[in-house]
Amino acid sequence: MKTTTYPNPARAVTISLMSLLAALLIAFFSAAGHASGTRIAVAAEAAGAEASVSGIAARAPYILVFDADGKLVESQPNPFAKMSGDAGPPIAGWLAERQVGTFIAGNFGSKLSQAMQEKGIRGIVASGPAATAVKEARR
Repeated sequence: MKTTTYPNPARAVTISLMSLLAALLIAFFSAAGHASGTRIAVAAEAAGAEASVSGIAARAPYILVFDADGKLVESQPNPFAKMSGDAGPPIAGWLAERQVGTFIAGNFGSKLSQAMQEKGIRGIVASGPAATAVKEARR
């Protein structure tokens, strides 16, 4: 007569629970990483949410950063506005450090566009108030 051995039921449950936990952790951290790039930055002419979108991205007087809900969370003078030479790559790095996934401006230079693409930052051309442009970008 042939004997069949069945696995320990307690061990099978433990392995299943560990697999489920690992899958949940992976899903959680993947979602958290995705959410971190949902910030939206705007090249602006002034410091407030109602400031006009600047026509030139890398040389805008101010950079405004909005959270995923469209709330202004950071507003500061553009540290690269008066930089001699190419401001595009440094500003793309600055945006990536702040976990920005979208950058709104009136126009993007070729070097900034390339640097943003390399960092996974989407560019949107817009005009009008910054808050309105952010609202449109969130749709």
